[in-house]
Amino acid sequence: MDSLYLWVNLGAIFFPFILSFNKLGHFYKRWKPVFIAISAMSLCIISWDVLFTLWGVWGFNTDYLLGPSFLHLPLEEWLFFICIPYAFMFLYDQLVILKVKNILHPIEKYVDYLFLIVAVIYLVAGFGNIYTTTIASLVLVFTLIMMKLNPPHRGIFYLSYTIVLIPFTAVNGILTGFITPEPVVWYNNAENLGIRVLTIPVEDYLYYFLMYGICYVVYEKIKPIN
Repeated sequence: MDSLYLWVNLGAIFFPFILSFNKLGHFYKRWKPVFIAISAMSLCIISWDVLFTLWGVWGFNTDYLLGPSFLHLPLEEWLFFICIPYAFMFLYDQLVILKVKNILHPIEKYVDYLFLIVAVIYLVAGFGNIYTTTIASLVLVFTLIMMKLNPPHRGIFYLSYTIVLIPFTAVNGILTGFITPEPVVWYNNAENLGIRVLTIPVEDYLYYFLMYGICYVVYEKIKPIN
């Protein structure tokens, strides 16, 4: 079990990586903007990931880790910031390339407002809790920026986010102890709302929205126009 976190990362990226070379989507041809987008997201998020680890907002169970770490984050956490957003960006990109109908296009702005409202609710309910306050504030700022920049295919982004909530819940459930005696990643409930979906803090759903959203916006702003 000392490599569980690693296997979760590898499992998340396995099929998206293999399918990156399919003849329909040719995702590998857009790796450069994809990895620039993932790097930009990582610069934004990893800094406070390090701080939160130092402050005891969350931490990592060494029983499920290989051992190497950098800046107080285990190797597996660094891989997490590659594997998980890569899987999301693959899904988003393929839906765009394959011209899946943007069924959410008519209500994109309403979905924007929904996330603003949800972030405000989190902020009011958990103000002072470090995790809740931070993620709610960042999602508020990010969503306003996204609305201002108005990147294309926003409905497809929201559709992709909705789809990945299913595997996200499975992956994060494993990491937060749904199938193990102790969690791989533990959370200090004094710094969040203390509300869980299975074993997942509800704040994580905004965390993933922010992670995916930054990747999406940067990607759409820098990718070559076909």
